[in-house]
Amino acid sequence: MVGFFPTPYPNELLYSTLARFHIRSGNISPKATIEELFGSRSVTTVVDLPANIDSLISNLPIGSAYTVENLIMENTLYPFYSAFLPPERAKSILQSMKGNSGGSIHNRIGVMASTIAENRYIRMCKECATESLKKYGEVYWVRSHQIPGIIICSKHKTLLYNSKVLVHHFNKNEFVPATVDNCNLTEEHTTSKNIEDAIESEFIPNYIQVVDNVDKLLNNRYSNKPPEWFFSQYIERLKLMGLANINGSVKQKELREQFLEFYGENLLTIVQSSVTNNESCWLSMMVRKPRKTVHPIRHLLMIQFLGIMLEDLWNEENEYLPFGKSPFPCLNAGADHYLQPVITEVSIRYDSKIKRPVGTFSCSCGFVYARKGPDSSEDDRYKVGRVKEFGEVWKSKLKELFQMNLSMREIARRLKVDVNTVKKYGQNLGETEVELGYKRKDNLINKDSFRNEWLDLQKRYPEKSKTELRKVNSGLYTWLYRNDREWLNSNSPKKKQITMVNNRVDWDKRDVETHESVKEIVEEILNSPNKPERVTISRVGKKVGKLSLLEKHLFKLPQTNEYLLQHIESVRDFQIRRIKWAIKECQREGYDVQWWRVARVAGIRGEWIEELEVEFERISSIIS
Repeated sequence: MVGFFPTPYPNELLYSTLARFHIRSGNISPKATIEELFGSRSVTTVVDLPANIDSLISNLPIGSAYTVENLIMENTLYPFYSAFLPPERAKSILQSMKGNSGGSIHNRIGVMASTIAENRYIRMCKECATESLKKYGEVYWVRSHQIPGIIICSKHKTLLYNSKVLVHHFNKNEFVPATVDNCNLTEEHTTSKNIEDAIESEFIPNYIQVVDNVDKLLNNRYSNKPPEWFFSQYIERLKLMGLANINGSVKQKELREQFLEFYGENLLTIVQSSVTNNESCWLSMMVRKPRKTVHPIRHLLMIQFLGIMLEDLWNEENEYLPFGKSPFPCLNAGADHYLQPVITEVSIRYDSKIKRPVGTFSCSCGFVYARKGPDSSEDDRYKVGRVKEFGEVWKSKLKELFQMNLSMREIARRLKVDVNTVKKYGQNLGETEVELGYKRKDNLINKDSFRNEWLDLQKRYPEKSKTELRKVNSGLYTWLYRNDREWLNSNSPKKKQITMVNNRVDWDKRDVETHESVKEIVEEILNSPNKPERVTISRVGKKVGKLSLLEKHLFKLPQTNEYLLQHIESVRDFQIRRIKWAIKECQREGYDVQWWRVARVAGIRGEWIEELEVEFERISSIIS
């Protein structure tokens, strides 16, 4: 058992902490340090995914606050590499890191098979190293700097440098600490380079988001899901973007083109994820049924391209709904529930000829209709493409109208069908007055009833123009036009001023407008005196009424995108804001500001209770 153990610095690799222990221990032999820490001389030093953590914990000083889970989750790369693994494998690898079965970890976690190569040298940020030197009197290896494909520091947004220390050191039993010398801090060119030196400016916001998401994976615990979960999420969002059909078949060529346009070849090269036309390209393989492990970096690239917030990926299941959500309206004009949302049964298939989804809607009244999708507006929900079955309710209404001695034209108008349909089904019903009804004169029909119906139609749809009302009830309009035209013209909505619309989107203008709207909503959320809401793209999009725009076209709105990247809250940031609000609420109500009460008022539960208590102490001391 060791007599002391260094306190890990913020975001420090366990490897780095153990290296600092070696220096402080005074041991000359690396194996002596290994034996002192692990109780065995045969343990191999590993930078990213070490094993034998149980043995390490058992050899720490009595009363040590460190646990196996804390060291693995907070000081190794396990949270990053395990985030997208199925639960059983993630648990198995965690057990291997606790125990002494470390030899196969990299292979089982997918690192060895990935085409994303490991870093050759341990990396560092000169800004971080300089700050550490001033604050702690020494430098250390930072965990988030060691992710393959990540070339900038998430804190300073400056380029990372290779140190002089190899990740796979020739001496497998030696911990090499960070020093001024091996971090190149003694060299003259100590000024850090900016990200603009490596990445084209238009793609920088997208890369920074990838870097920030890496930090989220490292610092948050997401429940593991099977590969099929992520595959389904991606396919459903591709359907929504028009990059996959209703059956889930992906339009590979369009996907590659849009993916490349979103990230740029330079950025994809940096993250070792270039896309090609080859069927074995990682991007093409990723949107086929999952057969092998995909590197976390590529998952992050995919979810960002699809407009999915990282924290929502594990909690919200995407679903492609080309006709919107049920219930759907019944379009049986002969039923009492006409136009009411009562249909819950819909069958959707993909028509390969027209390359569009086709929905079949079946109502309990027996009326069945089909139409092509996807819907582009709310009005599409009220359109009948083709009636497949009229049903008994409709037929009963048809018979009732015949018995009222109405003309077939009037019956057709009321049932929203053509005259031939009325004639066909009337004959099938055995109506003896069919022919008589067909020959009745329009002038026998009460003109006042038609006038009243036209006026009622305008009351129901006050926003619609004369032309739009005609579409709602074409039969009524036609009768009035032929038989009562002067009254129709005098009692219709006034002609609207037609404005020519330029369908070409001015994205610069839309960016400015959206930025202002988004900024207003974000400030409203952040400054609200009510219980805090988390600032997410989804919530902001819904509040501003532009959710679809932000989900599908945010990359075309650079000003808005940059603003959102700066203000979107991580789960931890949101929890801290909740704490600040809860403290003020307790003070306002005259209660003692105690952690248990603040946590309850803020709605903080589970694993966050213990983790955020330190933040509470810091915040309460400042506020009070």
